[in-house]
Amino acid sequence: MTSCSMELVSLAILRDKTEAVMSHLLRMGVFHPVDIRHIESQLQGLSIYQIEHEYAAWEALEIRLRGDLRKLGLSLEPIENAEVFSDAKIKTVLDSLEADLAVHFSRKEELLEELKAKESIFSQLKEYFALPIKKGSLYTFIEVSLGKIREENMPILERNLKNIPHLIYPLKREGGMLITLLIGLKRDRILLDNILKDLAWQKVDYPDIHQGLSGDVEDKLMVEIQVCKAKLEEVNRKIKSTAQIYRDDLAQIYSFTVLKRSLLEAKKYSCTTEKTVLLSGWVPRQERARVVAQIKNVAGASYVEERAPEDLDVPKDEIPVQLKHNVFFKPFELLIDSYGIPRYGTIDPTIFVAISFLLMFGAMFGDVGQGAVLCLVSLFLTRSKKEKVRQAGALLRYCGISSCVFGLLYGSAFGFEFQSLWIKPMENIFKVIKVSVIFGIGMISLGIAFNVFNALRDQDYVKAIFDKAGLIAGVVYWAGIGLVSKAFMFKSQVPPAYGIVLISGLVLLFFKPLVEILFRKKHEGIFISFTESAVDILEIVMGYLANTVSFLRIAAFSLAHVGLFLAIFELSRIERDIAAGILSVVTVILGNVFAIALEGLVVGIQSVRLNYYEFFSKFFVSGKQLYRPLTISTKS
Repeated sequence: MTSCSMELVSLAILRDKTEAVMSHLLRMGVFHPVDIRHIESQLQGLSIYQIEHEYAAWEALEIRLRGDLRKLGLSLEPIENAEVFSDAKIKTVLDSLEADLAVHFSRKEELLEELKAKESIFSQLKEYFALPIKKGSLYTFIEVSLGKIREENMPILERNLKNIPHLIYPLKREGGMLITLLIGLKRDRILLDNILKDLAWQKVDYPDIHQGLSGDVEDKLMVEIQVCKAKLEEVNRKIKSTAQIYRDDLAQIYSFTVLKRSLLEAKKYSCTTEKTVLLSGWVPRQERARVVAQIKNVAGASYVEERAPEDLDVPKDEIPVQLKHNVFFKPFELLIDSYGIPRYGTIDPTIFVAISFLLMFGAMFGDVGQGAVLCLVSLFLTRSKKEKVRQAGALLRYCGISSCVFGLLYGSAFGFEFQSLWIKPMENIFKVIKVSVIFGIGMISLGIAFNVFNALRDQDYVKAIFDKAGLIAGVVYWAGIGLVSKAFMFKSQVPPAYGIVLISGLVLLFFKPLVEILFRKKHEGIFISFTESAVDILEIVMGYLANTVSFLRIAAFSLAHVGLFLAIFELSRIERDIAAGILSVVTVILGNVFAIALEGLVVGIQSVRLNYYEFFSKFFVSGKQLYRPLTISTKS
């Protein structure tokens, strides 16, 4: 019923064994580190492990590694027992890799730029050259020039145009001259004119013989685009080949950087002396022997100390809490987390909340059809990648199942009634109210029992007996229930014992200040103490009455659910009589949608509220932190 028992394991190891020991603790995943200086006052003067410079250096290496992996398109997972790398060795491997890749990526960028330019020209040819080629001034984006150039100058022209998007199409020879068509981009017009001028380019008028020239130009350009793509594929193959050559080394380095990042996080909790490192952390009691054995095996010369929380001068709310539940109860931790973390050593209410929440939800929202819809909706949530959303989906599925069960007990499916297995709420109103109140009395009594249990575990006997949810208050509550039941429900004579117990309990609670003075050495003004006592008694009487009556909302919502559908079906009947039947069907469907969306939400809130305010308020003691052991984290 309580969280897992913890023990504090403290160790002193040689500096050169620090990372080896911490690596084993990370892989075991059961060591929750703490700063030992906060527990042992005599160690306040120790220095914390300085990791700032080391952290910055490794973070820079990790960023560089991830950048290279992204360029290579490699997605790696950490591997077991990765090789240990120094930062110098990692730099050597990355330098070699980046040097091999530099040539390929430089060539790739050139080819991509060339391909982009040629495809740009081709797209404009397709758009504009469906008609015969005209003078360049007639086009918006491209520059077309027809002219003569000496044949020996053609290689020079091609060399000068190397870095400029262009297409050269030699048409025919005339003596030592080549009649050539040059196509470039409008943006490069001035540069093209200067290059042509330097090579004595002679412009030629556009003759009619070039009416069908655009098709030939497109064909040549398409060939050049295909050649460019083939070169790109070859470069990509070389990059992939390089990636495979370095893959094993990169996998080892990646795994080690992941481990190193976790090691640096762990070092933040350790203290140092000249030759040793001190590290402390909480481990589950059942894991203690395994942890100690591993430390001694790896560290060699070391000192390990194990202590139970009872032997330490540490507040219980500082001890981490491990909530350990199976798959069924795990989603209900969401309800606990929303209220707080149960303090170490106190009752873990998760299992009891799971039972009470589902009983209350089903009782207030009992319908087979609507419960089935909740189950279907939960299927989408449980497929989420986020753990919290999946747990919420599982919780919704349990609510749907509970609704289906109570729907069978009530005889209801989408508001339509059939033979019930238990009762029909609207026909048994008093019974529904009675069951709701009895359920509430049981929940409140359980809360009192848990509070007494928590106080006894803390050896706080005054609280166990005199608290507002203590033993005396519980006896007064049950005496009051017996008195009311006899007098008003069973109409029978009330035995004097009920009154005697009730008055005696209230008198004892009134004299609580005297008990605190005797046992807790609490010294306050006697008048103020007894005034507080009187107020506490009034609060107990009114509070327990309000808590019990609050559970009537279970009956109220179960009846409201039936009443809502009586109204929907009556409206549907009226519409069927005065209008088309289809409108009547739509009304029933929309009524169910409304009930599932709004009433389901309200019922869920009420189920949580009854747990929080009527149940948790009696016993729940909040802690400060959950058990979060060191692990090898892959998060950036």
